[in-house]
Amino acid sequence: MENLSSEDRNSKHALETLSKRVDFIAASKAEKFIGKSIIVQARPNSLETIRVGYTASKKVGNAVMRNRAKRRMRAAAAETVAQYGTSSTDYVLIGRAESTCNTKFKDLKFELIHAFKKLSVRQK
Repeated sequence: MENLSSEDRNSKHALETLSKRVDFIAASKAEKFIGKSIIVQARPNSLETIRVGYTASKKVGNAVMRNRAKRRMRAAAAETVAQYGTSSTDYVLIGRAESTCNTKFKDLKFELIHAFKKLSVRQK
């Protein structure tokens, strides 16, 4: 599941993927940022790593659209989380209907960076 080099795994901002339902439910009760194309939920964890989960409901569209939305969120997170995410935090990225797939990728990244900055201020 992880495509990290050995340097990235040992770094302060190692990135892991959330996979257990319990973690998604816990994040749903924490702080959230609601944007035009993405919803980001953030919750502190007891680990020293950043964990990220991705979800897209049937409101986003059929299986092809949901998978496309998750691929785009994964790619945007891979480029932004290490630099803008807060260590020891779980993030859940939720795709939004008709906008996650149709938004320009640079706008999706910008919104994700904005969400990370807002959520890191709230958690302090």
